[in-house]
Amino acid sequence: MNRMQEIKQLIIAAEQEIIQTEKPDVLLCGNLTGSSSAQAANIPCVMVLLQPHGLKTIELFTRRLPKTVQNFDMLKAVNLLIMEGIPELDGGASAANKGEWSLAIKDKLRFTGPLLVETPESLPSREELKIRHAGNQARPLIYVTIGGGTQLIGEDFLTLVLDAFRSLPDVQGVIATGLAIEPEQLSGYNPPDNVIIRGFVPGLELIKASDVTVFHGGSSTLMTCLACGTPAVVVPSMAEQEDNGAVLEQNGAGIVLSKNGLTPAALAEAVQKILSERSFRNNAQRLKDQCDKYGGAQAAAVMVEQLVKRENAS
Repeated sequence: MNRMQEIKQLIIAAEQEIIQTEKPDVLLCGNLTGSSSAQAANIPCVMVLLQPHGLKTIELFTRRLPKTVQNFDMLKAVNLLIMEGIPELDGGASAANKGEWSLAIKDKLRFTGPLLVETPESLPSREELKIRHAGNQARPLIYVTIGGGTQLIGEDFLTLVLDAFRSLPDVQGVIATGLAIEPEQLSGYNPPDNVIIRGFVPGLELIKASDVTVFHGGSSTLMTCLACGTPAVVVPSMAEQEDNGAVLEQNGAGIVLSKNGLTPAALAEAVQKILSERSFRNNAQRLKDQCDKYGGAQAAAVMVEQLVKRENAS
């Protein structure tokens, strides 16, 4: 048994132990082992997945997955597949993916739009959030998330971003470094007066408050931008992030910049372009309106409840 199979069996054993202890009416999972565990316990299974936004993401996913019949069986055993996203933003993935995978999930697939713990509507207004996080609402707010793990992410990217803000004195920047940079390192960067650097911030609040969000194309941040109607500058570092950025750019709600050869001037120019052209905000709002129609987390909860009722009645 190879290492992947060993890990899979350990996960299934843990899932089955929890099912025996908790005796749930339904198993909600985000992995391919959940359906097997639910099937063994004779309870329905709901799988929640992030929507792939292009062919690069599909290729990455299928390449990492063992090509065995068991994987198709796992998908076929799912009773309901909840996809965080909307079909209008699939980046051509559904048209190209017409094989056995597509057939296995076709009748079980339901889209929900972004799945967030809180909705943007439950938060204070953009103006109030600007005051909370930037101290004023007069200047445009640019929110930047710094990632880690690849070249031009982390310290190098922070340095580039700070140089970009030095050429944008009329905006207010808030930069979240997360785990990419140790807190004790931040004091050495000498940020300009129009920049606030934090380790961690409430991302939903900052994205709603911002006039432009700058990020690397991660799916969670993308979903939050869509939920808030916030345009973005995307600097991807991997295939999935390229697809995520592309759906914003193709819909006029963002600009994608290559990390290769990126300069502070190019980043500042992209930010300024979004600020000066109202169409970016309008298009981001249009995408938000499309996403809202799918109902989000509340709609997903209703889907799960209805599934349990149907299974109990059968």
